[in-house]
Amino acid sequence: MEANSAYECLNRTPKRHAWMGQMTDVDDEACYSDWDKLPQELAERVLACLPVASVFQCRSVCKKWMSILTSSSFLDLWAKVSPQVSWFLVYNNSHGFAAFSPATNRWNNIPIFARCSLDPRQVLLMASSGGLLCFRSRNTEFTTLTVCNPVTKTFRVLPDMLQIRYIDILGMVADRNSNSYKILVTGTTESSVGYSITELYDSSTESWVHHCHSERDCLQFWYEVHAIWCEGFFYCLTMMPISSTQGYRLLAYDMQQKDWFDLSVKIPSNNLRCPSLLACQGRLLLTGKIVVENTIKSVCIWELDRISLKWKEIDSMPAFILNKIHVPHFLVIQCFGNSDLICFSRYRGSQSVMYDLSRKTWHWIPDNNVCKERKAQDTTALDRNNLVGMSFEPSLASKV
Repeated sequence: MEANSAYECLNRTPKRHAWMGQMTDVDDEACYSDWDKLPQELAERVLACLPVASVFQCRSVCKKWMSILTSSSFLDLWAKVSPQVSWFLVYNNSHGFAAFSPATNRWNNIPIFARCSLDPRQVLLMASSGGLLCFRSRNTEFTTLTVCNPVTKTFRVLPDMLQIRYIDILGMVADRNSNSYKILVTGTTESSVGYSITELYDSSTESWVHHCHSERDCLQFWYEVHAIWCEGFFYCLTMMPISSTQGYRLLAYDMQQKDWFDLSVKIPSNNLRCPSLLACQGRLLLTGKIVVENTIKSVCIWELDRISLKWKEIDSMPAFILNKIHVPHFLVIQCFGNSDLICFSRYRGSQSVMYDLSRKTWHWIPDNNVCKERKAQDTTALDRNNLVGMSFEPSLASKV
């Protein structure tokens, strides 16, 4: 069976079947006799190799297949053996989500707000991991976090944090083996307080625990609000004081020691602008543009050598691509999570390019027709390839 995008089925669902929902009025005679003879355990092993979209298509075959493909034994097996598919989410708070699938080279519309019972005016997407999305409340006196799985239409409003009211940084990591996740939050009780507090939420205990206090002189200049998880640590870039020639410093959070520490890693260039941290297949990467006299000279990708603690350049954008995409407001966008793909885009531009780490190749991404249609309906919608988002791995098994 051809593996289409999981959300591609939305606009072409058979009239008698609900998309990603309960199936009704399905004829049992539709089951093929050969499959009907297979023991359920064997059928589950075969079907567990299918991606999300194909599983939902198979659920529409007959009631027996629906029963098999929604059983706890199948979902547990699917979580272990299914092919991992990573998409890149484009997020606009007023107009929902679109996702680009590298496997199909297509864009898809995703009704995440509707499936997770969220009001887009009241929440802001903060993190993604293992098929789960984390949102925080907006314009409220006390910050509330909500975790949802848009594939299974489940969501959970997390309990209040112990002390934190204002979030400086948030990171999320899901454990596929235990089907649990952790959310790390560093913030303050008041905006003017002289220290930061770090707390950790563990879904296995459904509670927050206090981890540490940190001096604000180290943590007050956050560059990114998202912490990147890589090989047992959370990482983030912070901006150095204006008096420093470094510009940025790399911090890591040790989950065992429960504290932030400065890695004292020298930034590869004093002319680095718009840096982004990326985690790909256990490799910690840095991307950014080198700007001299308001001109972009190059867009580079570096990898951190964890022995020497030095950034080593692994590639740079070819001149013919840089010349075509080059504009003063060019931004570097984060990578596709656990895959080998990095996406670069002009801010609110019409061109985006993807880099394959394993093959060391560059290629253009097709126009984002989903966002293009939204913009035609509303001028405040996303531009065609305004790739402001993060990676997402659709999952049938991830629990909130």
